[in-house]
Amino acid sequence: MELLGSIIAAHPCPPLPLQCTRVDKRTDRSMDGFANTHHILMQTCMHAMRRDCGTDNVRRQHEQTRLTGVFLAAFRGPPEPETLYTAATVFTRAYLRSFMPDRTNVPDARFAPFDDVASSTYQNNPLVRASCEHLAGLLYYDRGGEEPYDDLLAPLKRVPFSGILTKYAELHRARGVLEAAESLHNLSEITD
Repeated sequence: MELLGSIIAAHPCPPLPLQCTRVDKRTDRSMDGFANTHHILMQTCMHAMRRDCGTDNVRRQHEQTRLTGVFLAAFRGPPEPETLYTAATVFTRAYLRSFMPDRTNVPDARFAPFDDVASSTYQNNPLVRASCEHLAGLLYYDRGGEEPYDDLLAPLKRVPFSGILTKYAELHRARGVLEAAESLHNLSEITD
């Protein structure tokens, strides 16, 4: 489980609000809600590990590397938060699909509309809280642990989700990974 946590912690995309249906345990009624995509990603990783199919693992690894390059390249342009959100949702949908290479009927992945989450903050939305904490972890790693994690997280708690997306783009540009990724692919290749 620690290995899975490390994989998710290094994932370049923020946790996103994936639409889902939940059953209220008290009333047995179905209700719409949102799930954290990083939690879903952890579950899909665990299922892939249990299947342990070498051919699928190699195919998935190549596809996920390609998708990650496309995602990082999409974060190179002007950091318009809605554009970044769209790139992140397209990437996440395709990344989750890569775990199901032989399925023709892959479940659809739908996300909260950008306007519903754009102004949400650490204090009022658990998915934004997860994104802030994930971003602080990436910053902590990139800075070699020189600044305490809590010091990196504190200013993010006041930033709306639209600003958090912009900070992810700044982080990826600062990492210098975009230059290597830009020659790989473009975002439209994910949707084909």
